[in-house]
Amino acid sequence: MNSTDLSLCETCEHVREVVSSSGSRFLLCELSRSDPRFPKYPSQPVIRCEGHSTESAREGK
Repeated sequence: MNSTDLSLCETCEHVREVVSSSGSRFLLCELSRSDPRFPKYPSQPVIRCEGHSTESAREGK
């Protein structure tokens, strides 16, 4: 099992996957651009995050 399998980042609308030329996978938190509380590349797995939001949660589904 990959350490990111259980991470909130996997379902967050603020995440962007970055894959290096060597094939390493990183999850970039887009909230880090505007809010210093959020690390650019959070240690995985993330189990609690104030900024976590899914697309369906934002739409009220």
